[in-house]
Amino acid sequence: MDSNNVVIKYLGTLGYNPSTSYYGYIELWKEWYENYVPKFHEYHDQNGDKRELYKLGMAKRLCEDWSSILYTERDSIVCKNERNQAFIDKWLSKLEFNDKIPDNIETAFWSGTCGTIIRIKNAKIVNKKIVADENTTLNLVSVNASQIIPLKIIDGVITDVAFVSKSKIDSKNAFYIEIHELKKDGYHIQNKYIDDQGNEIENAGVIKEYETGSAVPLFNLLMPRVVNNIKENNGLGISIYANAIDQLQGVDIVYNNFMKDFYLGGKKVFYNKKLTKYYTQTYTDKETGEVVVQEVPIYPDDITKQQFQIVGDDVDVNAETLVHEYNPDLRETENENGLNLALNILAFKSGLGKAYYKFEQGGVVTATQAILDNKDLVGNAKKHRSALNKYTIGIVRSILMIGRLFFNENVDENDTINLVDKDGFLNSEEDQKEEYMTEIAAGLRQPWEYRVKFFGEDEETAKNMVSDEKGNNEIGYWRNRKGNT
Repeated sequence: MDSNNVVIKYLGTLGYNPSTSYYGYIELWKEWYENYVPKFHEYHDQNGDKRELYKLGMAKRLCEDWSSILYTERDSIVCKNERNQAFIDKWLSKLEFNDKIPDNIETAFWSGTCGTIIRIKNAKIVNKKIVADENTTLNLVSVNASQIIPLKIIDGVITDVAFVSKSKIDSKNAFYIEIHELKKDGYHIQNKYIDDQGNEIENAGVIKEYETGSAVPLFNLLMPRVVNNIKENNGLGISIYANAIDQLQGVDIVYNNFMKDFYLGGKKVFYNKKLTKYYTQTYTDKETGEVVVQEVPIYPDDITKQQFQIVGDDVDVNAETLVHEYNPDLRETENENGLNLALNILAFKSGLGKAYYKFEQGGVVTATQAILDNKDLVGNAKKHRSALNKYTIGIVRSILMIGRLFFNENVDENDTINLVDKDGFLNSEEDQKEEYMTEIAAGLRQPWEYRVKFFGEDEETAKNMVSDEKGNNEIGYWRNRKGNT
């Protein structure tokens, strides 16, 4: 949200009174997502020079990983009605739905809320109603929480909302405000432009107002399925790392220490002055204009031919009083252990469970086995997936509603719609075993497939084992059990 709150003031003239305090939290989450928080990452050394901490960028990594967990390109939207399915498949492909959903998840998890608006382009307005023709098309536009201003909330659901973005009209800065209001006859949409002073600006190329005639919204909101514990949140969601800021700081502090040990860990060689030569350097100080004369040392290792003349008392050239070498301790093991502990706490606080991350070979990797055994992760992922299902199904219903009302297609937004998880990642191993046994009992799978999946055997070994009565005991038990239920 713009710092001068011009949009908030403008909405006040329309009778709305949204709170502004929550957007400060969103700005902090954005700084962590962008991997630069000035109040934390900047510091000054003893000379007053500005320095920066080394940063690992784990806030964005958390959002990326949650996005990968919750949605893959193998997931699909399935409608019960075939006509609906054909219509949706066409539009989801045109709108690049599969490419946008992972980005939307990432946006929701850093900012707390991702809003997706379906905008109708190249349509006519007749009596405030949309009339589509062969030139009419749709756009799928996504915004983060800083661009969303809830206007009305009913039973915890945002029904009326304003979406804000920066724009330009005649080379002048402007704010584009898209207001969605639910009324008795359906949603009313207003498109408004204001300048930096909050004055309305005309934009001839945009429809000022229209009605959909339906209670199905043209917007859908995705939020992490986490209770928002921040007061005055306007009904918006909370960032996945909002309650893990201390842990993000801890990771960067430990990583900074790790990097500093290597940065400062170069070999140090101390020379007795009797081994150094000097030359005179003259320069003019830029600030004072004074001529400065100073002696600059030339160290032995900077000279190809090293011959020295010792003046004064005899000196043992092998003694440490002439040359002393110091190699600082890099503390690789201690730093790596500390960083892994910090990553474990961060992952736990962000819902990924313990031991999700591991720092090794100079980078952060995910511990695959830990993921498979991670009940906390699976439980949290199922909650987030439920929110994602509602969000994606909402987008599909909006498109079907547009198809029925504006394109006069024989489709129905009230159809049964599902987001199908084809990878089955969110099922525990016990759930997967149960599913396999059910399908084996129904004749949809072969028994040897169970052994390949859960025993790690190759196909030939698995087939030989299931043909043997002893090796087939477990599967036989399950088949009989399923047959009797």
